[in-house]
Amino acid sequence: MLDLHGISRASFDLVVAEEVTSQSVYERKYRHALEYPGEQSGPTGGIGYDFGTQTKAQIRADWADKVDAAMLSILLGASGKRGKAAAAYCRATRGQVDIPWPVALDVFANHDLPRYLAILERYCPGAGELGPDCRGVLWSIAFNRDAAGFVKSGARYAEMREIRACVASGDLARIPGLIKSMQRLWPKTSGLYARRETEARLFEKGLAEHHPDQHERLEHVAPAPDPDVVVQVQARLRELGYYDTGAVDGQLVPKGRTEAAILAFRHEHDLPLVPGIDDDLLAALARAEPRKVADVRANATTQDLREQGVQTISITDQVKRWAGSLFGTGGSLSVAGLLAWITDKASAVSGAKDAVGGLGIPPQAIVWLLAAVVVLAIVAGLGVLIWSVAHKIEVKRLADYRTGKNT
Repeated sequence: MLDLHGISRASFDLVVAEEVTSQSVYERKYRHALEYPGEQSGPTGGIGYDFGTQTKAQIRADWADKVDAAMLSILLGASGKRGKAAAAYCRATRGQVDIPWPVALDVFANHDLPRYLAILERYCPGAGELGPDCRGVLWSIAFNRDAAGFVKSGARYAEMREIRACVASGDLARIPGLIKSMQRLWPKTSGLYARRETEARLFEKGLAEHHPDQHERLEHVAPAPDPDVVVQVQARLRELGYYDTGAVDGQLVPKGRTEAAILAFRHEHDLPLVPGIDDDLLAALARAEPRKVADVRANATTQDLREQGVQTISITDQVKRWAGSLFGTGGSLSVAGLLAWITDKASAVSGAKDAVGGLGIPPQAIVWLLAAVVVLAIVAGLGVLIWSVAHKIEVKRLADYRTGKNT
């Protein structure tokens, strides 16, 4: 009897079916060959075991007691091979592999499953507390899409990040819609498109059986917005001067920064005060002019920010004073000043050289004097560099304030 480590048999069978279809298909198609699924995958065998992404130590731990030495050598050779190298390795070893169904099932259930459940819990804390179907569905997504997707940036992983947030907050009723929203990433004829549909339905079943209060909320949950559309809205809001929108990441988190920016835009353009994205909002965004900034803000100076007690300006002032002290000019520097300083020191060295030469002082003393001036020049150059960086930060902070990016 298989140990399913707390997930349901339905979710376990779902992943097996998606990876190899069935035992009979496995015996015919996958038993005697490593397959190359495409893109950056590695040679894959057993039930979805990607040898290319595993270390040799991990492969040895998972397979050493299940295959003979010759077979293990072939499996170890797949480690680290991705893309074209993986495809070539699969062709080169075709017919040399033999992984019987019981062995593949054993590794999948007793090695892959617990390992990926642990990874899932690391990237999606709280997943282990869900009912067997719900936990199994999230494991399926982690196994298929990479559990790190729950924290990866970008619109492609927007739904996974939101699922992570829903698990943390207990808002499980939103998750089936988010799983279905992932279908946007694949054509409708794709197996992954169908897989997301199956996962969403199984998650709903899990809610009904183990989280009934969340299941009752399903019919009241609005469909998840398309992250690609959210990205367009976020980018457009920032273009218009609504900088509190936050990151352009494709996420429309309830009561989050993007929702707040949408409400602010709606208020200023006499649209219904709802936080969602609809055709009226998209049309208004398309024709809107950039948000106006008050004249007093648009014409602000660094001194204005200094008087307001802006911390960035306070820090850059301190850094510039320190850098100026290295150079010997206090807090003010310029290229002309630097050239004048170097010219002055060079003249001093030349005069000293003539003087010590007339007195018959050894050349070694002159060398030490020159070295001292070089050290002073390096210290002065460091001061100029530090001062310049602080000045650029100050200029950027002022520009952001004038355009409304910062308060």
